[in-house]
Amino acid sequence: MTHTTVTVETGALRGHIRADGVRSFLGVPYAAPPVGELRWRAPRPAHSWSGVRDALRFGPAAPQAAPPSNSLYFGGEAEFSEDCLTLNVWTPRAGTGPRPVLVWFHFGAYQFGSAANPMYDGERLARSGCVVVTVNHRLGRLGFLAHPALSAESEYGASGNYGLLDQIAALQWVQRNIAAFDGDPGDVTIGGVSAGANSVHVLRASPLAVGLFHKAIAHSGPGLARDLEGPGHPAGVQTLAAGEAAGTEIMETLGARDPAAMRALSPHQIDAVLLPRAHGSWNFDLAPGAEVSLHLFDGAYPLIDGHVLLESPMRAYQSGRIHDVPFLLGDVGNEASGLPYLPTLSAYREHLRATFGDAADRAWELYPASDNGGARSASWDLEADRIFNWSTWAAARSHEAGCVSPLWHFRFLRRPPIAPADDVIEASYAGAFHGSDVLYAFGALERARPSWAWEDADRDLSAAMMSSLVNFVATGDPNGDGVPAWPTFDRRTPSTMRWNVGIEVGETGYDAEKMALLDDLNGWTA
Repeated sequence: MTHTTVTVETGALRGHIRADGVRSFLGVPYAAPPVGELRWRAPRPAHSWSGVRDALRFGPAAPQAAPPSNSLYFGGEAEFSEDCLTLNVWTPRAGTGPRPVLVWFHFGAYQFGSAANPMYDGERLARSGCVVVTVNHRLGRLGFLAHPALSAESEYGASGNYGLLDQIAALQWVQRNIAAFDGDPGDVTIGGVSAGANSVHVLRASPLAVGLFHKAIAHSGPGLARDLEGPGHPAGVQTLAAGEAAGTEIMETLGARDPAAMRALSPHQIDAVLLPRAHGSWNFDLAPGAEVSLHLFDGAYPLIDGHVLLESPMRAYQSGRIHDVPFLLGDVGNEASGLPYLPTLSAYREHLRATFGDAADRAWELYPASDNGGARSASWDLEADRIFNWSTWAAARSHEAGCVSPLWHFRFLRRPPIAPADDVIEASYAGAFHGSDVLYAFGALERARPSWAWEDADRDLSAAMMSSLVNFVATGDPNGDGVPAWPTFDRRTPSTMRWNVGIEVGETGYDAEKMALLDDLNGWTA
C-alpha cells in the first residue's frame, strides 16, 4: 500500500492509496482537543502542524462504555480519549473531482460508537465515485451535559449539545477543506444511522447548519417526539431547563461546586454517577439478566438550547422550519434488537401507565401481554415503534407535506447470516436488526463481519443498495442503473422500497392503529 499527501488548512497529511486508486486519510483533526478548560465548551479551531502529519490510522474514540466485543453493536474500538475530534476521508483517485460528498454520523445513542466502525468503511463507496467522510464527536455527559454555570460562561448563554456543535464544526471543516480531497463543498449529503440519523433530524432543524449540506439520509432515526421536561430519552429531546436540572443533580452527587471542579474529574467519574430518579427494571440482552438504568440519558442527550436547536425536530418538521433538501429515510424489520425490554408483566403495565396515561388501556390492546415472556416481547415491539418506526413515519409524512424537495422511503427486511458466536442477542431473534442495513449500503459485509456466511443474495442486495446510495449522493435521486424503479413517497398512498432478497416496491407495513396511538402520544397532527 503506497502513500499520498494532501494539504488542508492546518498542514499536510499523509494517507494511503488503496484498491483502484482510492485514497484514505484517517484520524484528521477538525477541531482542537476539547480537554482541560475546553471541556464543555464549543469546539475551537484545530491546531496547525509543521511537516507532514500521518493520517494512516483512526483517531481514538470518545470516552464511553463500549458494548461487549461479541455484540452486534461493538465497532472494534480499543483506544479512547477526550482528544477525539477527528474525521476520516475516503476519496477516489487524485484529479477526478469535484466529487459529491457523503458525511456520515455513527450510531450509539450518543453514548458509544465511533467513526472507525468497519461497517462505515468508505472505500467501496469512494470506488463508486463519492467522497466519504466519517466523524467522531463527543459522547455521553462529556458531549451533552448542561448546567446553569456552564450556560453562564458560554458566549451564547446555553450549555449542552457539545457533540452536536462538534458535528457542525466537522461540516464547516468540510466546507473549507474537502476540495483538497477532490470533493465538492457545494454538493454535501449528511447521513447517519440511529443516533447518527437523529443528528440528521437535528441538523435539518438547526439554524447553525444553514448551507452546510444539500441532501440528507436517515437510517432508523429516532428523535421526532414530544418535548421532555424530565429525564432525557432517545425518543425525544429535553428542554434546556430539564438538562440543567439533571446537570445540577449530577454535580451535586459528585460533590463538585463549579465547572472547574467538574473539569478536574475523570470521564469515568462523571459517567458513573447514578441518579435515583432514573433507576428502573429494564433489561438488556447485551448484558443478560442484568438490571440496568437509563441514567446516562440524564445529561447526555440533545437539548432545545436556543442556539443549536430553537425547537424540537418534530415541531420544526411539522411547521416546515427544516432545511428543505432531498431526503432518503427508512428503517429495518426489527428495530427492537438493540433496545432494553421489561422482564415482568407488572413492570410492563406500569410502563404503559407512565408513558400513555389515560391511553394506557388503548396501548395495552395494541401491545398485549399475558405473562412475563409476553411482556418482554410486547415491550420490545412497543419501544421499537415508539422510538424508531413512528419517528421515521412522522418524518416522512411531515417532509412530504411541507417540503418542495422529494423524499424516498425504505424498509430493510433482509435477515443477515449472523454467526451466533459473534453476538449475545439470539440470532433467531435479531433478524433484520437495528443498523444491519448500513452493512449493505456501505458494501461492508465481509469487511465488518468476515466470519458470517454471506451469500450471493446478500452481495447482490448490497450492490443494489450501494447503487441507490451513490445515485442519491450524486444526484439527489436514488434511481438509476442497478436499482429497481423507486417512486417518491406520497403520504396519501404511501409506498416503500422493500430491501430484501426480492427487492420490490410495496406497502410500508406500519400498523395504522399503532401509528395513530403514537401520533396522539406525541401530539402529531397531519
